[in-house]
Amino acid sequence: MAILRKAKRTISDYHLLSGGESVLVGLSGGPDSVVLLHILARLRRSLNLRLSAVYINHGIRKRAASREERFCRDLCKQLGVPFETVAEDIPALAKREKKGLEEAARDFRYTLFDRLTREQKLDRIALGHHADDQVETVLFRLARGTGRTGLLGIPHRRGRVIRPLLDVRKDEILKYLEDHRLTFCLDKTNRDSVYRRNYIRNKLLPALRKNLNPAVDQAVVNLADSLEAEELFLEETVAKAARKCLTVTIGGKLELDLGRFTGYDKWLRRRLLRYCLKATCLNSLAPDKNTVERLDLLALSSSGAVSLPGRARAVVTGEKMVIHRLSTAQFEQAMVPGRRLRLEGLRLSLGSRLVPRENVRLVKVPKARKVLLDWAKVRPPLAVRSIRPGDRFRPLGMTGHKKVGDYLTDRKVPKVYRDEIPVVCDRRGIVWLVGFELADRVKVDKKTRKVLTIDYTVQRKEVLPAV
Repeated sequence: MAILRKAKRTISDYHLLSGGESVLVGLSGGPDSVVLLHILARLRRSLNLRLSAVYINHGIRKRAASREERFCRDLCKQLGVPFETVAEDIPALAKREKKGLEEAARDFRYTLFDRLTREQKLDRIALGHHADDQVETVLFRLARGTGRTGLLGIPHRRGRVIRPLLDVRKDEILKYLEDHRLTFCLDKTNRDSVYRRNYIRNKLLPALRKNLNPAVDQAVVNLADSLEAEELFLEETVAKAARKCLTVTIGGKLELDLGRFTGYDKWLRRRLLRYCLKATCLNSLAPDKNTVERLDLLALSSSGAVSLPGRARAVVTGEKMVIHRLSTAQFEQAMVPGRRLRLEGLRLSLGSRLVPRENVRLVKVPKARKVLLDWAKVRPPLAVRSIRPGDRFRPLGMTGHKKVGDYLTDRKVPKVYRDEIPVVCDRRGIVWLVGFELADRVKVDKKTRKVLTIDYTVQRKEVLPAV
């Protein structure tokens, strides 16, 4: 039972499970996931695990998928494990998102795992990656081009995803299946060397074993292992630097303090930029060297902007570089006096209430978080929305109207932040450019009898995203 001992040691060494967790197993019906589910089922009682399994039909091999799904359902029934299946047309998804089949399938799987984790309140997602997968991953990244983080290969744990079989060889998995008389499904696409991973498995590795080093698999695994402890130290160093020079805006943009950033060594700057890119770009692949170099040059030049992969952009404004996703999304939410409103996509909430005129003090404060409006001059219903092209209003104390964009330009508010500035409107238009200026037409005067107060609150400070 060497494989069971290895799995238990891996679980212990890497703190994958401590006991009492709910664990969802990604079950394909292949040998790796079958062994994973079987081993976790054997450990279920001693670790007090609540197991479930999911089969993902990628819509690539329809006939085989039906057979695999039946097999997985039957296996789960035998082991007493709750089972569900999820289907997605990956070829169509890959076409829509302009990705390769492998990349689109991988992205869908991990997005699905994230969703199921939230919906089902799961503690862990267990996947059947093993040592041979580790070797293929490192070689693939090396051939494509990577830094030292890429040479680490597949982590034993990332977030809630765990891989208890990562220290187990494929031949050990097959021996376990034989010893326990377990059947499994074979994926014929694994033999098709058109797929990049299969080429490494079926062509490159056999050639390396024959012509260069019979123990090349172990050499690659040793390389990944030797880098892991060093990488933990470097990650802690980068995390400390990130806490010093990175902040998150109320709309989720990353702000890099260029005064601190430009003083760091190049290797640390690159690490920080990779962190920013992975947290921002809608792309599953690690940022390439060229993108990181362009971003580093932008930061050092102290001006300009660059487009980034994954529908993202970076722009230097003043002493900061802002890295964010491009979005044309607009928001609009109804505001009802007496109710507090949490704005979608922003760490802001607005409250409003009606009070008698004699109960309020009139004090004008620039960029105040609270404003007072003459309720008789407001034309309900009220709404809070994002700024739109062509928006105009008459700022307090002015005789003429002004474009919101021109108003913000006069106050030196960079364009990159303007989609994070809401406006409160009634039927006639803007009554408050939140955090900046009240419209003159709703100001409180001597004739005011009832006052509408509106205030905004910034929610707790956003923590840096985990990558």
